[in-house]
Amino acid sequence: MKRTILIVLLLLMISCDKKQEGEKVALKNKTVVFFDPLSLGASGVDANLKITAYFSECGEWGGHHEDLKIFSKEGNYKDQFLNYRKTNIDCDNRDSKGRNIETVVVQKTIKLTEPNKKSLIAYMKRMIESKVQERFPGHAGDQFSILNADSTFVIEVYDKDSNNVRSYNQLLTELRLHKK
Repeated sequence: MKRTILIVLLLLMISCDKKQEGEKVALKNKTVVFFDPLSLGASGVDANLKITAYFSECGEWGGHHEDLKIFSKEGNYKDQFLNYRKTNIDCDNRDSKGRNIETVVVQKTIKLTEPNKKSLIAYMKRMIESKVQERFPGHAGDQFSILNADSTFVIEVYDKDSNNVRSYNQLLTELRLHKK
């Protein structure tokens, strides 16, 4: 009797394990749900989604910033693109009004692939989790935001949590925009 129960339990565990593996395969093959090309400008309207990172290497005076602009070209209802722009600043050099002088050091456009879209969606999910855990940084911290053109989608995080920088750098690495 004990052997029969043991065999039945073992069979149940094996069958449950195979079902979970099947579900994982189905998820891997699933098409990525991403923004509608119309909401990214395919109809000719100036619409896009921007991911922005403001860093604080100069303390309360700020630092360099990076922008990722996701868009569709007019009339193209199939493809999405990403413009990446990174600036650099010298913390000791300011203009006559005391603002940091920025220089564009990287400007690049890529066509988004399915893995790129997965990376962007994963980053957005990490940003939502970070927003829930956000703590006020005082006068200096890094700021990360995701915003669409009509401001109906907004996530902003401003704090000193190094996980946010790692998460952002992970996104850049996955998009192959980050220099190694």
